[in-house]
Amino acid sequence: MKILAVRRGRAPNCSSAGMLVGAAIASAVVGAAVINAFADRFGGDSSDDDPPDGVRVRKEDFGGIIASEDPPALLFVDDLPTRGVTAVGGRTAPAGALSAPTEVHLAVTERCPASCTGCYLSAGPENESAEPSFEALRADLDQLAAMGVFEVAFGGGEAVLRDDIVELGRYARRLGIVPNLTTSGFGVTPKRARAMAEVFGQVNVSLDGLGAAYVSVRGWDGSELALRALADLSAAGVRVGVNTVLSRRNLDHLPELAAALSKLEIADWQWLRFKPTGRGATHYRDLALRPVQADGLFPLALSFEKELGLRIRFDCALAPFVAAHVDSPEHAGRLGAIGCVAGQSLLARGADGRWSGCSFAADSVEGGPDEAWDTGESLRAWRERAAAPPEPCGSCEWQSVCRGGCRVVAAHLTGDALAPDPECPKVRAS
Repeated sequence: MKILAVRRGRAPNCSSAGMLVGAAIASAVVGAAVINAFADRFGGDSSDDDPPDGVRVRKEDFGGIIASEDPPALLFVDDLPTRGVTAVGGRTAPAGALSAPTEVHLAVTERCPASCTGCYLSAGPENESAEPSFEALRADLDQLAAMGVFEVAFGGGEAVLRDDIVELGRYARRLGIVPNLTTSGFGVTPKRARAMAEVFGQVNVSLDGLGAAYVSVRGWDGSELALRALADLSAAGVRVGVNTVLSRRNLDHLPELAAALSKLEIADWQWLRFKPTGRGATHYRDLALRPVQADGLFPLALSFEKELGLRIRFDCALAPFVAAHVDSPEHAGRLGAIGCVAGQSLLARGADGRWSGCSFAADSVEGGPDEAWDTGESLRAWRERAAAPPEPCGSCEWQSVCRGGCRVVAAHLTGDALAPDPECPKVRAS
């Protein structure tokens, strides 16, 4: 069995299909050590050796995917083990996609006590009606399990404000799906955290800075709320991470935040590119990273890893800013570096019940998740774009990894979701 690629870690939100950056992706030697470690754990003669517990597999055209619970990872392999595993799915893959998503984002509410300046969903306290029922979400989870989905990410709005959020997680677990969650901290108490520890694979807390830095991005100070939630979740034994939406207003304050996070027990620190959707579309010009800031993200992440021991993950939309700092796209791809996978391995459900390639996409389709995945027109268009991209993406050696940058940014800045990402360094230079 040959490992074709490894994607490490959990998927607590729909942007987490990106990469775990650091020494492994920057160094071929360290990267090879990572691959070899997984090969030693999961390799061998599949007819004789049973994989570790907590492993599921799904057949794909290239071989298949091994989903590991501990350590959390997806291994893309050319052949699958046949003993000691739970097989899921078994569907025919649409052109340009996997047979089913590996992860699905479920927006379980648009309700939130805050009305953050750049909220991609325009969530707020007045959005109480935009909340799917437990029965509707349970029906979708049933279909996702039948498709062979490995993980779901509950989000919002503020997902923890739902009284049934832990029960939704339990239901996903019973179906064999790993449930994850993103929260700003509202509704997280020590008692709730203990219940969440029994269910969720990982909980990520949104924290865009400390004090004034948080206010500069979101319009109110929720940093203490987020830090208390992190403390309560960690004390309860939850695997926790942090989401930080990068902005021209908070980037200079990242060292201060990094120092604070280095004192906490977090699994990884997710950096997310600011998306121009919801209220974020109105404020994009004021909040989006400047080109020089975006171009320096990878070296900054490496410095935090080396000096503070932080594990930093780039979201899928940040893939264009990796190429200048890594020698080989083949090496980066094998270590899980990947750009936009909307409709390729990622699916999202809005609080209105409609499906799209990612949570930020404007185009969406009705029906069940299986129907959306197999025949959704907007998903098909994005897949075809990835297979035959326009220039300069078409001749770029990084296209297979970057996949053309962020479709949502392209749509906002050019009016065409299929256009090259205008903020990509290689597009800017062309």
